[in-house]
Amino acid sequence: MSTRDHLQRFAIALPARRPTVLFEGSGAEIARGYPALDETLRAHAGYRLVIAVPADELAATRRRYPHEIVLLAPAPVLGALWRWRLGVVDVITPETPDAAARLAALPPLASATGRHGLSERVVALAAGQPIASIPELKHRLGAPRAILCLGNGPSSEDPHLHDYASGAALFRVNWNWRGRGFLEAPDVVFTVDPDPPGRGCPPVLLFPSTEIGVPILRRHLLRGYRPRAGYGFLDRFQPPPAELSGRHIPTNGALMVALAAALAPERLVIAGIDLYRHPEGRYPGDTEAVDGYSREHRAELDLAVIGAALDAYRGEVVILSDNLKDALGR
Repeated sequence: MSTRDHLQRFAIALPARRPTVLFEGSGAEIARGYPALDETLRAHAGYRLVIAVPADELAATRRRYPHEIVLLAPAPVLGALWRWRLGVVDVITPETPDAAARLAALPPLASATGRHGLSERVVALAAGQPIASIPELKHRLGAPRAILCLGNGPSSEDPHLHDYASGAALFRVNWNWRGRGFLEAPDVVFTVDPDPPGRGCPPVLLFPSTEIGVPILRRHLLRGYRPRAGYGFLDRFQPPPAELSGRHIPTNGALMVALAAALAPERLVIAGIDLYRHPEGRYPGDTEAVDGYSREHRAELDLAVIGAALDAYRGEVVILSDNLKDALGR
């Protein structure tokens, strides 16, 4: 366990406060109750699920549910403060009767759109104005003739990718690929992950929305990291690469393909978008995770966005994700 894990047990360095459903129990109890709770919360946009487990099950539970926030159960004397700091609106335990029905009765949440207006201006003063259009991004990247779009599925490490990498712009998603030694110098990263880039040539950072991106950039700036290569919020692009105002939005992988196609390179290479159905697991070398799409995303929406982008694209398309190729009928 990290120092941060221990601090969080004492209500320090917790994730930002927002309406949260807390699911407490052992790893086995979480496994039994998770499918029903996950399904119920998919119909309640805005509510966050936090899983609390004993210390000896923390690492395994995080591997099993990589899309969820998994924390140490709080110190007993600080439980009330811990729950308040997270914004807990309901606590589910193995003894909770009719937990799914109880969550189904949660009231709808009002949209929080626009609440980062002041922070957005502060970020712009410290980090420069965001990239706001596809032509601007294309100019920033030097109008690449080929783009590699790599999700994080096992096919993102297909050896044939090296055949296409020379001279191509590299687009990646989040930071799961770091430390694996395979195509680790992206030009653009599409992310919702709060971690800043490491050392080396900095990528352009693109976030799905200001609501997601502004707090992350603010945290980067407080830690002394400035996005020197540039940054942008896709919901502010004119036009945006996809619809981003609905209850469900495309994943970063789908947005990456849509934006890459809109940049109109001569060749587009896609891998690592395996729809969480690859026989080797969720990520390269990972066979433990059981969750698929997180609650704000849907496979059908991703396929619609990617399919429409590729239908409008006039260059060469190479897809090394067999599941994606089959789902698109290509």
